Amino acid sequence: MAFIVLFPLYAVTLPASLTGGHIGWDSLRLLAPGQAVFAFCLAVLLALTLATMVLLIRHGQRASKSTGIGGALVAFFAPLLCCSPLIPLGLGALAVVFPAVAGFAPGIIQGFIATHEFEIELFAVALSFIAFWQNARKLAHGPACTIR
Repeated sequence: MAFIVLFPLYAVTLPASLTGGHIGWDSLRLLAPGQAVFAFCLAVLLALTLATMVLLIRHGQRASKSTGIGGALVAFFAPLLCCSPLIPLGLGALAVVFPAVAGFAPGIIQGFIATHEFEIELFAVALSFIAFWQNARKLAHGPACTIR
């Protein structure tokens, strides 16, 4: 069930760097094959991570949440931060409290994200895989798994 929600969400979010940060069904026409693969991988891994987390919690064990959440957030926000006004607005808000931030150019961050978007998405897939692996390992060594 989670895959059915997550795959379309990632599929419309990943091309956001090409649409100026706009997310919507019309951005699917700009979805590249590589982005579709990333959307599929991220949706599968996050759905599996959520399923293992639910099983762990049902059996009274602690689930590894931070890695999975990190992977999901990195994959979701990287395309949005590239070409939207979120980074300049965030740096402007920080400059109110920390004046030294005012001299930092938001274009440097956005340029880095735009240049290394592929690597950032690979990092998000790796984080999602690690989260699934950690939870699956806990599940296999816990009381829920009787095969050893």
